[in-house]
Amino acid sequence: MLVQHSFQHSAEPVFTLASGRKSRYYINCKKTTFLSEAMPLLGQLFFEQIKAIEQTGGKQITAVGGLTLGADPIAYAIAYHSALAGEPIQAFSVRKEPKGHGAQKWVEGFEQPGARVVIIEDVVTTGASTLKAIEGALHAGFAIAKVLALVDRQEGGREELQKSGYGLESIYTTEDLMRVAGQVG
Repeated sequence: MLVQHSFQHSAEPVFTLASGRKSRYYINCKKTTFLSEAMPLLGQLFFEQIKAIEQTGGKQITAVGGLTLGADPIAYAIAYHSALAGEPIQAFSVRKEPKGHGAQKWVEGFEQPGARVVIIEDVVTTGASTLKAIEGALHAGFAIAKVLALVDRQEGGREELQKSGYGLESIYTTEDLMRVAGQVG
């Protein structure tokens, strides 16, 4: 589904990324993550990864979320799947900047300072948006267990997160998508 709906590639770097850089690949995961038929798969895949993180870390993950809008459908799919599995994991969204009025919060949804959470990303490129999500989650008082992405573009994001003390796991990489695209097309 990712290759069919979300992945484009070219021999020349024709796609402009959020960073302003040009790339040969464009991955718009939202074209897949918002699909009703993708949500059960996403919920299950990410839930299984989170259970593995709990086993290696020895502590329960209470909630998942990340920077709105890319992380939202994935976090909701995880929360839904976890409830069906009888092991509820809550969801939250991190704003791109704190709300300008009211309580001026960074996070909407689940709120519990000290909760152990996983930051969700649809695509990690440089790690900049992931670090922004982490910043918002830290403002909410969360303890970050790990970052879990649908796709790692393998363009320095993992290393940038590691420099800041955060581990990244991904379901897929750009290399995986290229391999499938080659088989499909």
